Order: sequence, then C-alpha cells, then structure tokens
Amino acid sequence: MTFRYARHTTNLKRISAFYCKYVGLENLGGFEDHDGYNGLFLGNKNNNWHLEFTTSKEMPTSKFDPDDVLVFYVTSEVELSRLKEILIKDKIPLETPKNPYWSKYGIMIYDPDGYQIVFSVKTQQLHSNDELTRLAVDMGLEDWNALIEYVKQIPYGRNSNRFDVSLVVKENKGTCSSKHAFLKSIAKLNGLQDVKLILGIYKMNHLNTPKTGRIIEDNGLNYLPEAHCYLNINNRRIDITSSSARIGNLEKDILEEIEIEPSQVVDFKIAYHKQYLKQWCKKESIDMPFDVIWNLREQCIKKLSI
Repeated sequence: MTFRYARHTTNLKRISAFYCKYVGLENLGGFEDHDGYNGLFLGNKNNNWHLEFTTSKEMPTSKFDPDDVLVFYVTSEVELSRLKEILIKDKIPLETPKNPYWSKYGIMIYDPDGYQIVFSVKTQQLHSNDELTRLAVDMGLEDWNALIEYVKQIPYGRNSNRFDVSLVVKENKGTCSSKHAFLKSIAKLNGLQDVKLILGIYKMNHLNTPKTGRIIEDNGLNYLPEAHCYLNINNRRIDITSSSARIGNLEKDILEEIEIEPSQVVDFKIAYHKQYLKQWCKKESIDMPFDVIWNLREQCIKKLSI
C-alpha cells in the first residue's frame, strides 16, 4: 500500500522550498491546470508515500487544532541536532507542542501555512549478518544512532590499512574518509537508503579549519582546496569526523561535491583531489610547484591529528 497526504495551499513555490530545505523532501513532479488545479508532489524516491500540495482559484479553508501535527522521523540524534542548527541559523523558531510527548522527544516548527511539523528520532536496528555489522553489534552498537554516536567520539587518525574500513573501530581511530566510508558501508548493508557518501572540495583556511594554523596564509595563499568526506542523510549534510565537527562551518566554502562509494575514499579520492588542485593552480595562476602545494596540504592534515 502507498500513501499520499493531499492539502490545499496558497503558494506552491514557497511550500516546495520549505519542505525540501527543512524536511529534506524532494520535488517528485507536479501538474498544471488540471481541472482548475495546479499541484506538486514532495517526497523521497525511496519511500512509498508523498505529500501533494495544490492551488486553485479558491482559497484554503482548512481548520486544525494544536494536536494536529505532521511527524517526520529522522534516524539519529546527530541528524536532529544538524536540523536544529539549520533552523536556528535561518531564524525559524522552535515552538512548544501542546502534547508534552513531542516536547520531550522532538522539536516542532510551523510550515508556511501555519501547520505544525514535529521532528523526532526513530533509529533503525542493525540487522544484517555480515562481518562488518556483526563487528559493530558485538561492541554493543545495535542501532544506527548508537553507531554514529560512537564513531563521532573516535579520535582522528589515519588507519594502518586505509582500504579496511573495519579498522575504524578495531584501531579506535579514523579520518573523514574512513569514518564516513565505514558508516556508509553499514548503512548500505542494513538497508538505510537515504544515506549517501559525499566527496566535497572546499576552501580550507584557518577560519573554517582552525587546527591548520596559518600554514596556508604564511605561504601566500588565501585558501587551499581540500577534499573532505561526509554523509548526506535525508538531503542534509552530516559530518561525523569528530565530536566538534560542524559541516555548517564549511558549507559556504564548498566548491564541488560528488557522491562516491566507500571503495573510492582512497585512490579515487586522492586522484580526484590532485586533479582538482592542478586545475585550480592553472586557473588561479599559482606560481608554485605542485609538489610544494601538496606538501602544504600534508602539513595541514598533520595538524588535524594533533
């Protein structure tokens, strides 16, 4: 069985922007002038439900009370915290639900039409019988939220074998590449379809990556394009590199993004990054040998391990 929730509204463009940005839905299509109605469908290609919003010459006359809410479940506390950051940044107030349950287990906002929306955490058990998932479960990490919280606390550091993502937990350390490749691998094995592994290139400098100090500026550069891996969960960027990682600090400096597979976080990532740097040097007329540029990058990475 599939499910559709249909509602009349006044502004399809505003509704679409809101539900795509804050709820994480996608525009699945729509229609125009169908018996006097225009409409759009918002949802996710991996789910068997979607929302339909319509407009017509008639204004909406819907009535609702404080107990009428649309509830959207995210898969982890990290995702809920990330959503809070976005809402606060965009000055969208968090409201107090009438039902105390939602105050305790979620957050609530109003959509552009004044309807109440609640976000709450509903994590997923890790059920796969593969070796990687068993490794996590045997450590007491039986659900997706627990796994993310654990990996987030693991110290930053390169693993002895960068091709073996299980070393993130076996060696109790990892980088942005190995940590997110490990999480993406388990997500895929356990059927979490809305988890993507992203390779992004961003303008690394002492402001968005403070631990690098002034290595870049002291060498006459304003920034250095750095490759960074993170997740995209329900269309929201999530960074699990460390407990202090804030992808929001990097978003305005992101130059390029592509989705990759866990197997691509080593050789492919390095080759992709080097090619981008070479093109950047040429475009920006950087009068510095590539080996020197790459060595500067390595100095910055070492600073992150301290």
